[in-house]
Amino acid sequence: MPTPSAPARDHIAGADDLSDAAIDWLVRVRMGAADAADFARWRATSAAHDAAAIEAEALFDDVGATATAAAFGAGATVQPFSRPQPARPPALSRRRLLTGAAAAGVVAAAGAGAWMATGPDAGTRVAALLTGAETTGHGERRSLDLADGSRVTLAGWSAIRADLSGTTRHVELLAGEALFTVAADATRPFVVAAGAGRARALGTTFSVTRDDQTARVVVVAGQMEARAADGAVVALEAGQAVTMGRSVAGAPMKVERVDAAALTAWHRGRLIVAGQPLAQVAARLERDSRLRLIVRGDTARNLPVTGVFNLDDPAGTLAAITRILPVRARRIGPLVILDA
Repeated sequence: MPTPSAPARDHIAGADDLSDAAIDWLVRVRMGAADAADFARWRATSAAHDAAAIEAEALFDDVGATATAAAFGAGATVQPFSRPQPARPPALSRRRLLTGAAAAGVVAAAGAGAWMATGPDAGTRVAALLTGAETTGHGERRSLDLADGSRVTLAGWSAIRADLSGTTRHVELLAGEALFTVAADATRPFVVAAGAGRARALGTTFSVTRDDQTARVVVVAGQMEARAADGAVVALEAGQAVTMGRSVAGAPMKVERVDAAALTAWHRGRLIVAGQPLAQVAARLERDSRLRLIVRGDTARNLPVTGVFNLDDPAGTLAAITRILPVRARRIGPLVILDA
């Protein structure tokens, strides 16, 4: 007999539906919203139920080993279910592997009912929080007025540490993205360090995004310079961008012409994309909105997305995605799963 904690789809017998139900069970158990003993009884219902449970556990364990998970700092996603595990089915469907935005959306249970999210540079961000740096959470934007009159706006899941006491105004972007409007001071350069890259300005507006050990600078107004790990320097002006860092050290930095207003629209609560893969869009929505997205399958992950989305309206954004793309959205706890 189903228990009160049982997911609503337990009565479904199809293979795909059993897989979905097993995922539902696993998410709820590891959130503390369902009892592990109830899950064990569910999986003992039949060989098909048990196979679906094994597949779900393999799926969650594989997420932490993907390159995307590593990029998002999600090396520790979920702990294996305590029940002794039969051998993994030899033909685990790749359709079941969570990729794309999965690393940002799959999370770990930490105590009864707790929901501990991972994200870009998660370890660095936690350390920053403990040492008094300025941080934001998922879906949070925060503007700060610095002591020199400059202003910084943090995107979601970002962290900075500032030291304006010396002859150089120094800010370290520890994680995520920030938009800087720098107060003019010809005697004290404003330097933003992000990974192995440096952005230097006297008075301008620009954004810096940190991705592991690379950094991307986008200039909205004024002029500035960017310095790579090998010491190479390029001058930038409004409407230009460059990527710098260890991964491009030794290679000439390529200055690009960009729509800076569109790329920094997140600080106004908008995400503007043109032809970007759904996996990338989902990762941005993970960072800057309250949506928790998982994109399943290569077909869905690679669908091109063009549109303007309201980051403060998660329901409307999700409705827009499912309206303009051939994908379906299903909720499992706080997560939304998108597949083609």
